Amino acid sequence: MPLNLAEFNTPYRISKVCGQEKQRHYLESLGFVAGSEIELLSEIHGYYVVMVKGSKIGIEKSMAKRIILYAA
Repeated sequence: MPLNLAEFNTPYRISKVCGQEKQRHYLESLGFVAGSEIELLSEIHGYYVVMVKGSKIGIEKSMAKRIILYAA
């Protein structure tokens, strides 16, 4: 399921990161790589705050749709 459909405060793992090469590279540089544990903390005005690799990161909805998750 895409990150924007995930439940809050539930651990997930990243299955894959979709999108164009530039977008995938940007997300991977932030730590969004396949196999990483991720947790959705909150959603504010179309922006998502997530915990990935011990860091809180905010991303917009269009980028969140590119991150595909599965239950941890």
